[in-house]
Amino acid sequence: MQHGWTALSLRTAQPLPPAQLTRLFGELGLFEALGDLSCIVSVPDLSISDDIDGLLPAERIILRLSADSCRPENWPQLHHLRSLGFHLLADAFSPEAPIPPDIDSIAVDAGKPALLAAFKDWPGRRIAENVRTIESFEHCRQSGCQCLAGDYALHSDRTKLPRGGTRQALLMQLLGLIAHDADSLEIEQLVKQDANLSYQLLKLVNSVAFSLTREISSFSQAITLLGRRQLQRWLQLLLYARSERDDARSPLLPRAALRAALMEALVEDRGNASAEHAFMVGMFSLLDRLLGGAMADILAPLHLPAEVKAALISRSGLLGACLGAVEAADAGDCSALTGRLADLNTDADAWTAAVVRGYHWAIQVSAEA
Repeated sequence: MQHGWTALSLRTAQPLPPAQLTRLFGELGLFEALGDLSCIVSVPDLSISDDIDGLLPAERIILRLSADSCRPENWPQLHHLRSLGFHLLADAFSPEAPIPPDIDSIAVDAGKPALLAAFKDWPGRRIAENVRTIESFEHCRQSGCQCLAGDYALHSDRTKLPRGGTRQALLMQLLGLIAHDADSLEIEQLVKQDANLSYQLLKLVNSVAFSLTREISSFSQAITLLGRRQLQRWLQLLLYARSERDDARSPLLPRAALRAALMEALVEDRGNASAEHAFMVGMFSLLDRLLGGAMADILAPLHLPAEVKAALISRSGLLGACLGAVEAADAGDCSALTGRLADLNTDADAWTAAVVRGYHWAIQVSAEA
């Protein structure tokens, strides 16, 4: 409800057997990428409890169960799963049916208001899914849902989303200066126009991440220490960060951060594409939704590299093809994603590894934004 991730829901065409889940969390690094988040894993058959005991980090796993699995005759098996340390999430079913005592959470379709109302007073955690608009978001909040899933940020009226106002214009100016390789003094003078931006810059470079032996107190020092590449990435993230008006996080921030990191991971091993340009394409791919207006008009003042503009405006070139794959994944369109990956000669293992790497970075920066 604060426009930040609270868990990742693992969705696959077919439920993964325990051996593949173990590989995903261990060899491919999903457990490390999650940070402090939990992961929701669908369970098609309750007999899986004998196979996953000890293989998955139970305290970080939420097992998603069908309504059939929650029938009274299955309650002993549910209790066994709970005793192993797993949390249990059930798909919302008939309000008249008894809810197993070991269920922690219930998933409710936001498009079914009767179910939302029926479970409004249930004491456990309610997760609203398929939230498509800001209006639906607000309705779910008023219905007592604590978490939600959906692409409301991508399909909602921009005027109803948290915005950065004049700071976004300032950030676009700064990004334009960096793209033109402007003098550091010119960048410094522009940073000084926003007190909060100035504070955040000094806070960033004085953080423990830089392991400094002395405190940085001037903007010129901060800009030099951070470097143009990191400064550019930081400013791109700030476009989607908390607004100056109501301190609300933009719901587009996690999506943009993931797109940027995933784009970078997709092209990093290709010699004919710049990972930095790929990151920029992913981060800027939601600017038209954030700022309103045509993408070409938004990008015009930045004078970006031709391959970046081509990818963002017409989805052409290698970066455009990669962005097409990322957008297909964002939309949950498995058929389109399969076709895009085939065009890119990217197999399932490479895609999965890129997704895990993308989430690893995006989860970290979204939590700190």
